Order: sequence, then structure tokens, then C-alpha cells
Amino acid sequence: MAKGRVPAQNLKRDPLMEQYMNTSTWVKGRSRPILTWIVAAVAVGAIVLTIWLIMSRRAANAAESLAGAFRYQDAIVSNPLPAGLPPGSEAFTTEDEKHRKAYEAFEKAARDYPSYNGEVARYYAAINQLYFEPEKAEATLKELSAKDSEIGSQARFALAQRYEGTGKFDEAIAEYQKLRAKPQNIPPALIDINVARAYEAQGKSKEAIDLYFSVASNKDWRSSGLGSAAINRLAILAPEKIDQLPPPEPSGPFGGGAMFQ
Repeated sequence: MAKGRVPAQNLKRDPLMEQYMNTSTWVKGRSRPILTWIVAAVAVGAIVLTIWLIMSRRAANAAESLAGAFRYQDAIVSNPLPAGLPPGSEAFTTEDEKHRKAYEAFEKAARDYPSYNGEVARYYAAINQLYFEPEKAEATLKELSAKDSEIGSQARFALAQRYEGTGKFDEAIAEYQKLRAKPQNIPPALIDINVARAYEAQGKSKEAIDLYFSVASNKDWRSSGLGSAAINRLAILAPEKIDQLPPPEPSGPFGGGAMFQ
């Protein structure tokens, strides 16, 4: 043995090299399954990406479809048509033409993208359909009103207003009362004002006065537009009730202020 030479078996073993060798041996024995797993993972990733792209594109198309319908909903009605309309705006010469076009657009949005636009588009389609096919619109609103959602509440409110407008005051009050129990995004004071108005139409002045007084007395509504409406009706139906109202909340940075105008 040459002087100074250390036998190979006495050399300190490198743990990193040992790990590398062990891993290489393990991989060589399993190269085919590993390749299969890699290919499968890539395929799954590609499928997920494709689905995400399709859904993103569909969501964008749904939003664009609904936005287009709202352009008809917000269209200008003028005869003759105004010149120089802003880009993206719509205009019609008659209300009937506007509502029919908006109805068609909302119906198409609901039909093409039910998972995205569904209830919202159907609700606005019915609101526009009330102007030319009220019975069919009423049926749609009745169906939507059964849903436990904000759109369901909006549909019930519109249905109650439809009944009220056609003189079906008992039906209107019944729908308003259902809505009052679960108003979602409808202000309770607004519901009470509408019920009071229906009572007035039925000649039930006392019931109407009580509701108007309740709204006008509520500190959260007293200074709002709804509170003012209630006070105005009290001034006509029961002027003596005005003096019984509590003083309004102080306005300013530390108190009072209307919640809804």
C-alpha cells in the first residue's frame, strides 16, 4: 500500500452522495409508474385549466348579456329620438317599444346563462313584461316570490304592488304581510307605508293611521323620505296625531340623520 493512501473502505461516507445513489436506484426501478403519474398530473392540470377558462369566459359573457339588457331597461324614451346619444346607450320612441326590447333581452340572458343570470334576469324580464303582458308577468313574479332570496323578496314586493294597482287589496296586504315577516333587503318602513296605503284604499282609516304613526314615530325613519311621507298622510287623515309624535332626533355629526332618503 502506497504511503499515505487510505483504504477506500475507510473513507468517510458522504451522506448526500449516499442519498443520491439510493434515490437513483429507487427511481430507476420505478421509472414507468413515475412517468405515468407525471403524465396524469399534467393531464388533470390541463383539464382544470380548461374548465376554469371556459367558466371564466362564460361568466364574462353572462355579465355582458345582463349589462346589455340593462341598457334597454335604462333607455331614453323620446320622440323624435335625441341626436348624439352617448356610446353604449339606447333610445326608443315609445315606452312600449322600450319595455318589449328590455323584456326580450332579459329573457335571453336568463335563457342563455341560467346559472349566472337566472333569477335576476327573470325578475327584470317580468317587471318589463308587466307593461304589455301583465298576467304572464304576474305568474313569473309569483313563482320567484317563493324563493328565499333578495330577488324573491323583490318579486313579492312587485307582486303586491301589482295586486294593489289592480284593486286586489286583500291579496296585496297578504303579500306585504308575508314580506314583512322576512323582508330581506326591503325596508320594513316601506312595506308598512304600502300596507297603510292599501288600508286607505279599503276605507280602513284607523289601520292606516296606526301604521303611518308607527313609521313617523320611529327615530330611524322620522327624518327619512318614508318618515316624511307618513307625516304627510297623518296631516291629512289625523292631524291631531302630529302633536303626539316624539321630537326628531338631533341632526349633525353625533346624532340623527336619515337612513333612507
